[in-house]
Amino acid sequence: MAKGESRGLTITFMDGSKMSFGFPQQGMNAAAKQLKLEEFLKSPYLVVIADGTLTMFPVVNIKSIQMPIGEDAEQVRLPGHAIRNATLTRGDA
Repeated sequence: MAKGESRGLTITFMDGSKMSFGFPQQGMNAAAKQLKLEEFLKSPYLVVIADGTLTMFPVVNIKSIQMPIGEDAEQVRLPGHAIRNATLTRGDA
């Protein structure tokens, strides 16, 4: 994705409700993206600043987080157990 392009994420909560956010690219290179991923995986909160408001989502209340990553999947080291090159065959998660 080109510099400055918008990205997004969708959070699905344990109660089935969802929230979606759009945002600019957060890391300018693979090393910065790697650090952000590692920090997120250690944190008990997903922290989002949107429209001038800081919101902290307790990870224990989150069922799933989806965000397109495109070519970044090859640039950022994901956990060893990450399943790559999968195809969604049924969406009843």
